[in-house]
Amino acid sequence: MLEAAPGVRSVLLVLVLLAPAARADDDGTRAYFPLHVGNWWAYEEEGDDGKTLAREMWSVLAATPEEASDEFHLRSSTKRLDGLARAGGHRWNGDEYLRRTDAGLVKRYPAGRDGTTLVLLLKDPLRAGTRWHDSQGNCAITARGPCVGPHGDLPDCAVVVCRLGDPTATVVTSTYARDVGMVRQEIEVVQFVPSLHGSGAVFPSATTQGGHSLLRLTAFHVGGR
Repeated sequence: MLEAAPGVRSVLLVLVLLAPAARADDDGTRAYFPLHVGNWWAYEEEGDDGKTLAREMWSVLAATPEEASDEFHLRSSTKRLDGLARAGGHRWNGDEYLRRTDAGLVKRYPAGRDGTTLVLLLKDPLRAGTRWHDSQGNCAITARGPCVGPHGDLPDCAVVVCRLGDPTATVVTSTYARDVGMVRQEIEVVQFVPSLHGSGAVFPSATTQGGHSLLRLTAFHVGGR
C-alpha cells in the first residue's frame, strides 16, 4: 500500500475537516428557500393551546409576461379556522415576488400594496452573526444547526430574527432548512404603553401581551433549483 508523505497527509486532513463547512455554505441563501415553478409548502398556524387556527399554502407560480423575468411569483392561500373566518372570510390570497441578488434573497409586494418596498429575507453570507437593515427593521442570523421539520430532524438550518419598527413593535423569528425552505415562523407582537413622564417615549408593557402566532411546516414539495 502506498503511503502519503506526512506533509501531504496534513493537507488531506485539513481538506476533509473543511469539507462539511464548504457544503454548508455553497449556493448561499438559494439553498434555504428553493425557488422553482411547482414548488409548494403547506403550513398550519397554531394558537398557544396548540389548536389549529389556519392552514396556509405557498406555491411558486410561472411568471406572466408582465412580470420581471428574474422574479419568482409566490402565491399564498390561507384558510381561516378561527374567529377571523367569520370576521373577514374563510379564504385569503396574497402575492409576493422574490428575486435572488448579490446581497441575498429579496422580496417585494405587488403594485398598490407597498409595491416599491423591498425586504431582504435572507442575506449572504448565511452564517450566525450576519446582520442587515431594511425598510421594515433590523434582522440577524442568530443560529446555524439542526432543526425539526415535518418529517423529523433536519441537519442544516438557519434562524433569522427580525425586529420590526422603531421602537420594536414586532419580533419575527423564522427558521429555514437547507433544500426545504421555511419550516417555522414565530411572530411576537410587543404591546407598547406611553411614558408617564410626558416625554413622548413608549415602553413595552409588562402586563399585556400584544399577540403571538406560530406557523409550522406540515408538508412540502421542492423540485429543481
